[in-house]
Amino acid sequence: MDQRLLDEYGPQGWWPVTPPGGDAPEYRVGEEGAAVDDRAAFEIVVGAVLTQNTAWRNVEKALVNLAREIGLDPAAVAHAGPDLESAVRPSGYFNQKADRLRTISRHILDCGGITALRGYPTDALRRLLLSWKGIGPETADSILCYAFTRPVFVVDAYTRRLFNRLDLPHASYKEMQTLVHQAIAPDTARYNDLHARIVNLYVSKGQEGFVGRLKAED
Repeated sequence: MDQRLLDEYGPQGWWPVTPPGGDAPEYRVGEEGAAVDDRAAFEIVVGAVLTQNTAWRNVEKALVNLAREIGLDPAAVAHAGPDLESAVRPSGYFNQKADRLRTISRHILDCGGITALRGYPTDALRRLLLSWKGIGPETADSILCYAFTRPVFVVDAYTRRLFNRLDLPHASYKEMQTLVHQAIAPDTARYNDLHARIVNLYVSKGQEGFVGRLKAED
């Protein structure tokens, strides 16, 4: 499945981040699994929260607003006033998301910043992220994989749909994640890009035909 998706869609360059100046987030094809700086890591944390219950195109608008009007920095977000709600409005649920971003930013600052979080072992960092309001397993694993380059596969609704279609175990988040972790040796770049390609599969056209061929090959 991993190789067939790569043949079909190619590398995805996730997670896209805004360049200096606040332009639209850019994909980094060929750099899957590469470490990112603290600014980009924080932006990925923010993006992972904003993308809950909305399309990525809406998140892009919010991230551009944040970059230009507030700054993609934990201190700036933690102390932002009503401008934060205005900036993230395109992502929907803007009052809730702004409140959660302020709180998460304060947690990051209390821990010593992104740099300090990099020193946490993966399991400990995952537990910490899950203790923060607004961060569930999918969001936590997105942050681990894309912001902190940890070899963790992200399971989402598209993964469940694909596994169901291929008659693979999909009863729980943990079951699906474990299946991928057992099939592919720990590799941040592969986990990163496989998740991205599964998302691309379901946001592009013709996915049912491709999934049907994939199932027939198995």
